[in-house]
Amino acid sequence: MTSPESAECRADMAAAATAVREILNALTAVPPMFGDHTWQGPAADRWAADWSARRTQLTRLLDAVLAEQPRLIARVEEAERRKVAS
Repeated sequence: MTSPESAECRADMAAAATAVREILNALTAVPPMFGDHTWQGPAADRWAADWSARRTQLTRLLDAVLAEQPRLIARVEEAERRKVAS
């Protein structure tokens, strides 16, 4: 039987995962908008390069959030098992 704390943790992680995926999808939608039809020149090229670097960093961070979720859930469940056992 799942404890209320474990269920709440799982629900929170699911909500966070949904938000992370929405952000990742939004980040993926931007590069196709780059191009010379809206902005041209060195400033546009620098902006696109800077954006791509920031996107890479943010994507790594968001991927780490998703990867950490199972460990967080396991920690909450282990704490609950210990509480029940004592």
